[in-house]
Amino acid sequence: MKKLLSCLFALVISLSLLTGCGDAVADEFETFLNTKMVDVNAKYNDLITELEKWNNLETDAEMIDSLKNIIIPNIDEQLSMLDAIELTTDEVIAIKEKYKTMLEKYKEGYSAMLTALEVADITALENSLTLVEDGLTALEAYNKALEDLAAEKGMTIAY
Repeated sequence: MKKLLSCLFALVISLSLLTGCGDAVADEFETFLNTKMVDVNAKYNDLITELEKWNNLETDAEMIDSLKNIIIPNIDEQLSMLDAIELTTDEVIAIKEKYKTMLEKYKEGYSAMLTALEVADITALENSLTLVEDGLTALEAYNKALEDLAAEKGMTIAY
């Protein structure tokens, strides 16, 4: 009888420990958004702030300076920060990759824009804008993936 009670007690303890484990994807997703991406998102906000200043730029030289010294280095820094984030769940890794794709498209577009401005090539400048738009499309895909995973896990996202 003691053995049976001991086995039942051990089973109850084991089950209670398992129910406390939670959802690995949800846990990593929450940590990813609320901890690991905080600095990356702050750098992205800096990028947007710089881009908003372009409305007041008067010369190509000012835009070239912004691209060389602020925009492209900001994107490079975000990519480095993102690469340093280690994840284990496929779902959250896929979301991180969507953000990385967006940054890579931005970098390609803004680098092409810099080159176009330096050589005063209007056609190349227009093509660079298309590349930047691809980055915006990738950003939308990232946001959709965030919302989809949050809905799947019964979580909410506040922008």
